[in-house]
Amino acid sequence: MAGITRPCSRLVASCTASLRPPARAQTSPALVLSSLSYILAPCAPLRLSSIRNYDRKRYLKEKKKLKAQQNQEDITFSDAAAVFRKYCLGEDKVVSAHIQVPKHEEGQRPVRGEVSLPVQVSSEDKSIILVFAKGAQAEEATRLGAHIVGAEELIQDILAGKVTFDKALSTKEMFPQVIKIARVLGPKGLMPSPAKGTVSDDIPTMMSSLRAVTKFEVDADGFVHMEVGRTSWQDDDLFKNMRALVSTILSARPAKTDANKYIEAINISAKYTAGLKLPLKPFKATA
Repeated sequence: MAGITRPCSRLVASCTASLRPPARAQTSPALVLSSLSYILAPCAPLRLSSIRNYDRKRYLKEKKKLKAQQNQEDITFSDAAAVFRKYCLGEDKVVSAHIQVPKHEEGQRPVRGEVSLPVQVSSEDKSIILVFAKGAQAEEATRLGAHIVGAEELIQDILAGKVTFDKALSTKEMFPQVIKIARVLGPKGLMPSPAKGTVSDDIPTMMSSLRAVTKFEVDADGFVHMEVGRTSWQDDDLFKNMRALVSTILSARPAKTDANKYIEAINISAKYTAGLKLPLKPFKATA
Protein backbone atom coordinates (compact mmCIF):
# COMPACT_ATOMS: atom_id res chain seq x y z
CA MET A 1 0.00 0.00 0.00
CA ALA A 2 1.31 3.35 -1.00
CA GLY A 3 0.23 5.29 2.22
CA ILE A 4 1.99 3.04 4.77
CA THR A 5 5.71 3.37 5.53
CA ARG A 6 7.67 0.38 6.86
CA PRO A 7 9.87 0.80 10.00
CA CYS A 8 13.61 0.50 9.77
CA SER A 9 14.85 -3.02 10.37
CA ARG A 10 17.75 -1.82 12.56
CA LEU A 11 15.38 0.01 14.93
CA VAL A 12 13.20 -3.08 15.33
CA ALA A 13 16.21 -5.23 16.14
CA SER A 14 17.50 -2.83 18.82
CA CYS A 15 14.10 -2.58 20.52
CA THR A 16 13.69 -6.33 20.58
CA ALA A 17 17.11 -6.83 22.10
CA SER A 18 16.34 -4.36 24.89
CA LEU A 19 13.21 -6.29 25.85
CA ARG A 20 14.99 -9.64 26.26
CA PRO A 21 16.01 -10.84 29.78
CA PRO A 22 19.72 -10.68 30.57
CA ALA A 23 21.67 -13.81 29.86
CA ARG A 24 22.86 -15.94 32.84
CA ALA A 25 26.52 -15.84 33.83
CA GLN A 26 28.44 -18.82 32.68
CA THR A 27 29.81 -20.92 35.54
CA SER A 28 32.58 -23.36 34.92
CA PRO A 29 32.15 -26.96 36.18
CA ALA A 30 35.52 -26.86 37.91
CA LEU A 31 34.45 -23.93 40.10
CA VAL A 32 31.24 -25.74 41.11
CA LEU A 33 33.14 -28.88 42.12
CA SER A 34 35.65 -26.93 44.20
CA SER A 35 32.86 -25.11 46.07
CA LEU A 36 31.06 -28.36 46.86
CA SER A 37 34.22 -30.02 48.09
CA TYR A 38 34.89 -27.09 50.50
CA ILE A 39 31.36 -27.23 51.90
CA LEU A 40 31.25 -31.00 52.32
CA ALA A 41 34.74 -31.33 53.77
CA PRO A 42 34.80 -32.35 57.52
CA CYS A 43 35.66 -29.48 59.87
CA ALA A 44 38.71 -29.72 62.08
CA PRO A 45 37.81 -30.21 65.81
CA LEU A 46 37.90 -26.96 67.82
CA ARG A 47 40.05 -26.83 70.96
CA LEU A 48 38.25 -23.95 72.65
CA SER A 49 37.25 -26.06 75.66
CA SER A 50 40.83 -27.06 76.48
CA ILE A 51 42.06 -23.49 76.10
CA ARG A 52 39.25 -22.20 78.32
CA ASN A 53 39.96 -24.74 81.05
CA TYR A 54 43.63 -23.81 81.08
CA ASP A 55 42.86 -20.10 81.35
CA ARG A 56 40.32 -20.70 84.12
CA LYS A 57 42.77 -22.72 86.16
CA ARG A 58 45.34 -20.02 85.81
CA TYR A 59 42.80 -17.35 86.76
CA LEU A 60 41.74 -19.21 89.91
CA LYS A 61 45.34 -19.79 90.86
CA GLU A 62 46.21 -16.11 90.50
CA LYS A 63 43.06 -15.11 92.38
CA LYS A 64 43.91 -17.39 95.29
CA LYS A 65 47.46 -16.06 95.36
CA LEU A 66 46.24 -12.45 95.40
CA LYS A 67 43.75 -13.16 98.18
CA ALA A 68 46.44 -14.81 100.30
CA GLN A 69 48.66 -11.78 99.77
CA GLN A 70 45.90 -9.37 100.78
CA ASN A 71 45.09 -11.42 103.89
CA GLN A 72 48.81 -11.55 104.80
CA GLU A 73 48.66 -15.31 105.29
CA ASP A 74 52.43 -15.56 105.24
CA ILE A 75 52.80 -13.12 108.17
CA THR A 76 52.66 -14.32 111.78
CA PHE A 77 51.32 -12.38 114.73
CA SER A 78 54.83 -11.98 116.14
CA ASP A 79 56.01 -10.37 112.90
CA ALA A 80 53.13 -7.89 113.00
CA ALA A 81 53.75 -7.09 116.68
CA ALA A 82 57.45 -6.44 115.99
CA VAL A 83 56.56 -3.99 113.22
CA PHE A 84 54.03 -2.22 115.46
CA ARG A 85 56.63 -1.75 118.21
CA LYS A 86 58.80 0.04 115.66
CA TYR A 87 55.87 2.35 114.97
CA CYS A 88 55.80 3.18 118.69
CA LEU A 89 59.54 4.06 118.64
CA GLY A 90 60.27 1.89 121.66
CA GLU A 91 57.74 3.61 123.96
CA ASP A 92 55.45 1.65 126.28
CA LYS A 93 51.94 2.41 125.02
CA VAL A 94 48.48 0.96 125.47
CA VAL A 95 47.47 -1.19 122.49
CA SER A 96 43.87 -0.84 121.31
CA ALA A 97 42.16 -3.39 119.08
CA HIS A 98 39.68 -2.38 116.39
CA ILE A 99 37.78 -5.36 115.02
CA GLN A 100 35.54 -4.81 112.01
CA VAL A 101 32.36 -6.84 111.53
CA PRO A 102 29.31 -6.38 109.26
CA LYS A 103 27.10 -3.43 110.19
CA HIS A 104 23.84 -4.32 111.88
CA GLU A 105 20.69 -3.62 109.90
CA GLU A 106 18.24 -0.91 110.86
CA GLY A 107 16.04 -2.07 113.71
CA GLN A 108 18.41 -4.92 114.59
CA ARG A 109 19.96 -5.02 118.04
CA PRO A 110 23.72 -4.39 117.90
CA VAL A 111 26.04 -7.20 118.97
CA ARG A 112 27.24 -6.69 122.54
CA GLY A 113 28.71 -8.79 125.30
CA GLU A 114 31.35 -9.19 127.98
CA VAL A 115 34.83 -10.59 127.64
CA SER A 116 37.18 -11.73 130.36
CA LEU A 117 40.69 -11.00 129.15
CA PRO A 118 43.28 -13.56 130.29
CA VAL A 119 45.75 -10.78 131.11
CA GLN A 120 44.35 -7.70 132.81
CA VAL A 121 45.25 -4.52 130.96
CA SER A 122 44.76 -1.96 133.73
CA SER A 123 44.48 -2.34 137.48
CA GLU A 124 42.28 0.74 137.65
CA ASP A 125 38.64 -0.03 136.94
CA LYS A 126 36.64 3.13 136.30
CA SER A 127 33.32 1.28 135.96
CA ILE A 128 30.49 2.08 138.39
CA ILE A 129 29.57 -1.15 140.18
CA LEU A 130 26.10 -1.70 141.64
CA VAL A 131 25.34 -4.52 144.10
CA PHE A 132 21.87 -5.73 145.08
CA ALA A 133 22.34 -6.85 148.69
CA LYS A 134 21.11 -6.24 152.20
CA GLY A 135 22.41 -6.60 155.73
CA ALA A 136 25.94 -7.87 156.27
CA GLN A 137 26.41 -8.62 152.58
CA ALA A 138 25.64 -5.00 151.72
CA GLU A 139 28.24 -3.80 154.23
CA GLU A 140 30.81 -6.18 152.78
CA ALA A 141 30.13 -4.97 149.22
CA THR A 142 30.60 -1.36 150.32
CA ARG A 143 33.87 -2.24 152.03
CA LEU A 144 35.15 -3.96 148.87
CA GLY A 145 34.59 -0.85 146.77
CA ALA A 146 31.08 -1.14 145.34
CA HIS A 147 29.82 2.30 144.33
CA ILE A 148 26.06 1.67 144.75
CA VAL A 149 24.59 -0.84 147.22
CA GLY A 150 20.92 -1.34 148.02
CA ALA A 151 17.89 -3.61 148.09
CA GLU A 152 14.20 -3.01 147.25
CA GLU A 153 14.54 0.78 147.35
CA LEU A 154 17.34 0.56 144.76
CA ILE A 155 15.04 -1.32 142.39
CA GLN A 156 12.51 1.51 142.55
CA ASP A 157 15.20 4.07 141.79
CA ILE A 158 16.27 2.07 138.72
CA LEU A 159 12.70 1.96 137.43
CA ALA A 160 12.49 5.72 137.89
CA GLY A 161 15.75 6.23 135.99
CA LYS A 162 17.57 7.83 138.91
CA VAL A 163 20.55 5.45 138.97
CA THR A 164 23.35 5.13 136.41
CA PHE A 165 25.89 2.28 136.58
CA ASP A 166 28.07 0.10 134.36
CA LYS A 167 28.08 -3.32 136.07
CA ALA A 168 25.65 -5.07 138.39
CA LEU A 169 25.89 -7.89 140.94
CA SER A 170 23.26 -9.55 143.05
CA THR A 171 23.04 -11.90 146.00
CA LYS A 172 20.89 -15.01 145.81
CA GLU A 173 18.45 -13.49 148.28
CA MET A 174 17.86 -10.39 146.13
CA PHE A 175 17.86 -12.10 142.76
CA PRO A 176 14.08 -12.91 142.70
CA GLN A 177 13.44 -9.18 143.18
CA VAL A 178 15.95 -8.22 140.50
CA ILE A 179 14.22 -10.46 137.95
CA LYS A 180 11.22 -8.09 138.06
CA ILE A 181 13.29 -5.37 136.36
CA ALA A 182 14.90 -7.67 133.79
CA ARG A 183 13.05 -5.84 131.01
CA VAL A 184 14.96 -2.69 132.01
CA LEU A 185 18.40 -4.17 132.67
CA GLY A 186 18.41 -6.85 129.97
CA PRO A 187 18.49 -4.65 126.84
CA LYS A 188 21.33 -2.63 128.40
CA GLY A 189 23.41 -5.71 129.18
CA LEU A 190 23.27 -5.01 132.93
CA MET A 191 21.14 -7.93 134.11
CA PRO A 192 22.93 -10.16 136.67
CA SER A 193 22.95 -13.84 135.76
CA PRO A 194 24.06 -17.00 137.59
CA ALA A 195 25.56 -18.29 134.33
CA LYS A 196 27.86 -15.26 134.16
CA GLY A 197 28.85 -15.58 137.81
CA THR A 198 27.23 -12.26 138.77
CA VAL A 199 24.68 -13.84 141.15
CA SER A 200 26.27 -15.33 144.27
CA ASP A 201 26.71 -14.87 147.99
CA ASP A 202 30.50 -14.78 147.60
CA ILE A 203 30.87 -11.00 147.27
CA PRO A 204 34.73 -10.88 147.17
CA THR A 205 34.96 -13.42 144.36
CA MET A 206 32.30 -11.65 142.31
CA MET A 207 33.96 -8.26 142.79
CA SER A 208 37.41 -9.51 141.71
CA SER A 209 36.08 -11.37 138.66
CA LEU A 210 33.86 -8.46 137.66
CA ARG A 211 36.81 -6.09 137.49
CA ALA A 212 38.47 -8.45 135.00
CA VAL A 213 35.42 -8.40 132.71
CA THR A 214 35.19 -5.76 129.99
CA LYS A 215 32.06 -4.94 128.01
CA PHE A 216 32.03 -4.44 124.27
CA GLU A 217 29.48 -3.35 121.69
CA VAL A 218 29.55 -3.01 117.91
CA ASP A 219 29.18 0.66 116.97
CA ALA A 220 27.27 2.10 114.01
CA ASP A 221 30.28 1.71 111.73
CA GLY A 222 30.66 -2.00 112.52
CA PHE A 223 33.71 -1.78 114.81
CA VAL A 224 34.53 -3.08 118.28
CA HIS A 225 37.12 -0.98 120.10
CA MET A 226 38.92 -2.24 123.21
CA GLU A 227 42.26 -1.93 124.98
CA VAL A 228 43.95 -5.33 124.86
CA GLY A 229 47.46 -4.78 126.22
CA ARG A 230 50.66 -2.78 126.11
CA THR A 231 53.60 -2.71 123.72
CA SER A 232 55.94 -3.84 126.53
CA TRP A 233 54.08 -7.14 126.90
CA GLN A 234 55.22 -10.45 125.50
CA ASP A 235 53.66 -11.50 122.19
CA ASP A 236 51.88 -14.43 123.83
CA ASP A 237 50.10 -12.25 126.40
CA LEU A 238 48.97 -9.78 123.76
CA PHE A 239 47.83 -12.56 121.47
CA LYS A 240 45.84 -14.26 124.26
CA ASN A 241 43.81 -11.11 124.87
CA MET A 242 43.27 -10.55 121.15
CA ARG A 243 42.17 -14.13 120.64
CA ALA A 244 39.81 -14.01 123.64
CA LEU A 245 38.16 -10.87 122.27
CA VAL A 246 37.75 -12.33 118.77
CA SER A 247 36.36 -15.58 120.18
CA THR A 248 33.81 -13.74 122.33
CA ILE A 249 32.67 -11.58 119.41
CA LEU A 250 32.17 -14.70 117.29
CA SER A 251 30.14 -16.29 120.08
CA ALA A 252 27.86 -13.24 120.22
CA ARG A 253 27.38 -12.94 116.44
CA PRO A 254 23.85 -13.12 114.98
CA ALA A 255 22.34 -16.49 114.21
CA LYS A 256 22.87 -18.03 110.75
CA THR A 257 26.09 -16.07 110.29
CA ASP A 258 29.22 -17.76 108.97
CA ALA A 259 31.95 -17.54 111.61
CA ASN A 260 34.71 -17.64 109.00
CA LYS A 261 33.35 -14.54 107.25
CA TYR A 262 32.04 -12.52 110.20
CA ILE A 263 35.39 -10.95 111.15
CA GLU A 264 36.27 -8.66 108.24
CA ALA A 265 39.43 -7.00 109.58
CA ILE A 266 41.54 -6.74 112.74
CA ASN A 267 43.59 -3.61 113.40
CA ILE A 268 45.65 -2.38 116.33
CA SER A 269 46.70 1.15 117.20
CA ALA A 270 48.16 3.25 119.98
CA LYS A 271 48.04 6.90 120.93
CA TYR A 272 49.81 9.11 118.37
CA THR A 273 50.77 6.00 116.39
CA ALA A 274 49.73 4.74 112.98
CA GLY A 275 47.42 1.75 112.96
CA LEU A 276 48.44 -1.68 111.71
CA LYS A 277 46.26 -4.30 110.02
CA LEU A 278 46.82 -7.78 111.44
CA PRO A 279 46.64 -11.06 109.50
CA LEU A 280 43.40 -12.99 110.01
CA LYS A 281 44.93 -16.47 109.73
CA PRO A 282 46.23 -16.67 113.35
CA PHE A 283 42.69 -16.05 114.63
CA LYS A 284 40.92 -18.58 112.40
CA ALA A 285 41.19 -21.25 115.10
CA THR A 286 38.74 -19.24 117.25
CA ALA A 287 35.91 -19.72 114.74
